[in-house]
Amino acid sequence: MKTYQAGIDVGSTTVKLVVLDENGQMIFGQYQRHLSHTQRALSDLLKQARAALGECALELRATGSGAINLAKALGIPFVQEVVAVAQALERVAPQVDVAIELGGEDAKII
Repeated sequence: MKTYQAGIDVGSTTVKLVVLDENGQMIFGQYQRHLSHTQRALSDLLKQARAALGECALELRATGSGAINLAKALGIPFVQEVVAVAQALERVAPQVDVAIELGGEDAKII
């Protein structure tokens, strides 16, 4: 069974799920408004990923303003938002000096 890296971003209004293959290429990406039901929205997204990807294992990590409790409940690592964005920038756009991340509750300059 293949194992993929997956990231969950729980924001103030939406849950996002991205799955990367062994080469770091996105093979699934989707978001959904959670209407304050983050676990239900994440469950829906995971079902969509399984339908799209077939039988596989996911190594999950979570970030976002609403992800701390979800990560604890699922027993998965939590990565603070600024750290997650900085790590992603280093990987996909190392030439970028400054990035602005706009969320539903705040904005960050990284």
